[in-house]
Amino acid sequence: MRLVSNSPAVAHIEETWSEFARDPRHLRLGLASDGVSPYSIRSSTYSVWPLALMNYNIPPWLATKKGFILLALIIPSPKQTKNVDVFLQPLVEELSQLWEGVDDIFDNRTHRIGRDRRFVLKGILMWTMHDYPGFGAISGFQTKGYCACPTCAYMLPYGWSYELRKVVYLQYSTFLPLDHPFRGVGADKNLDEPPIPRTMEWWRARWDAVQTGNIQLDESGLRRWSILHELPYWKSLQIHHLLDLMHIEANVVKSLIKHLFGDKDNVRAQRGCEEFNMHTESWMQVSDDGTETMPSAPWVLRKEERKTLCQRISKIRFPTGFGSYLRKAFTTDKASWPSDLKSHDFHILLQHVLPTCLHGLGSSHSTVSFNG
Repeated sequence: MRLVSNSPAVAHIEETWSEFARDPRHLRLGLASDGVSPYSIRSSTYSVWPLALMNYNIPPWLATKKGFILLALIIPSPKQTKNVDVFLQPLVEELSQLWEGVDDIFDNRTHRIGRDRRFVLKGILMWTMHDYPGFGAISGFQTKGYCACPTCAYMLPYGWSYELRKVVYLQYSTFLPLDHPFRGVGADKNLDEPPIPRTMEWWRARWDAVQTGNIQLDESGLRRWSILHELPYWKSLQIHHLLDLMHIEANVVKSLIKHLFGDKDNVRAQRGCEEFNMHTESWMQVSDDGTETMPSAPWVLRKEERKTLCQRISKIRFPTGFGSYLRKAFTTDKASWPSDLKSHDFHILLQHVLPTCLHGLGSSHSTVSFNG
């Protein structure tokens, strides 16, 4: 899919509301949100949440340009607010009015193709876009803790780590194909099926059970029922929330490089592996005199291998427009995770650069994990 109009969700909107789809002047909107530091001051502890409306009636190469983005509202807060519905209420009211129609809109250009200059303008909010924490803030679902996945709900395998002092998620190999090598072999092979995806109707019944007192709110997987459900068409949409893949990939790459460079290799992490009987080669080793030594995890690169990785990445040249110059982010004299990179650069690192440059470095397990 290269265009939004090719999405099955858009086709569903046109089939369900054919009268709305008949006029191409009706607005197709998306709501994007993210937390930013004002004036690009990274050291500031104060953050704001701008919510912007994207117009999909215009070509995709213009939809994300500054001049075509409508700033709907700004949520000011030193920290992420727990209930954004208070700020969203005026926007939801205006979106509801836009769905009913705004009369006497004048169009100065459509008389040439046989359309009336004055028409009733309608609009629909097709989905929202955000990273995973923003997804929890907008949608009202829990995105951390024991029920952190709205797709799996309470079927998500989890456990509490006393060493790491946080919830960890287990049996992630169940989401892989049955013939994938990471599922194990022989008697140790994981044959569990992935959890059944939960629909919005299932969550609506879950919220009704919370309202009647049959389920506690903390155990429901919900923090609240989002005000977006007051939109008359919201429950009939196929897609309600989109995750910003480029944003998530940036966080994943930063975490992966921290693991490769040993920034997260500590005693608590080693004992956490021992707590859940995972990665036996990285457990704490006890000598005859009772002293404990921490072995290096098999995925951690040695100092020489880090420099080799940085040298390989810094020598890469991309075609024009494919990616930026990575040499400044990966210096050979300092083994640190990259900074000052854009989201697209992290996407290139994850999909193309790291699987190639890690060949021959570290253990075979690390290379297979990146290329598997």
